[in-house]
Amino acid sequence: MDHFEMVEKLREKVNVSYEDAKAALEASDWDLLDALVYLEKEGKIQEEGSASFTTRQEPRPEQPRADDSTKGIVIRLLETLASGINRINRIELEVSRRRKPLFTLPLMAFLLLLGFAFWVTIPVMAVSLFLGVTYRFKGANGVDGVNRVMDKAADVAENIKTGTRDQNKN
Repeated sequence: MDHFEMVEKLREKVNVSYEDAKAALEASDWDLLDALVYLEKEGKIQEEGSASFTTRQEPRPEQPRADDSTKGIVIRLLETLASGINRINRIELEVSRRRKPLFTLPLMAFLLLLGFAFWVTIPVMAVSLFLGVTYRFKGANGVDGVNRVMDKAADVAENIKTGTRDQNKN
């Protein structure tokens, strides 16, 4: 960096005239830091505001923890609810007949059907088991246990159906 650039840089930093900046740099053997100290001792630094830097640690006022407050509890509850809804949105109910998928239904839609049309949804599902329809959940970990229960229900319906056919033949 040449002398002119150093003078301009010093002028930008401390807001002094060109002559004062050049004189400070010449007096400090063109060392910027020494020139700053020189100008400060001479009282020529004109402060624009209260901009400063320090490594001293200022004590910060104690902030209340969000976890302990009601707001923190509500935020955690909403985050848990959102996480659950996101997980539900990744799961689908696959409806198949003779191992050929008929359609898939998002789990959220299935839950809404159960919530608003429980007395229709459950009987339709039970009757459809006797017609060879199977149900499987897919799309997330942890659905294996539910799928085993659904497979057992399909097996029970098949056993009842074959047992009824065997009794009709006798």
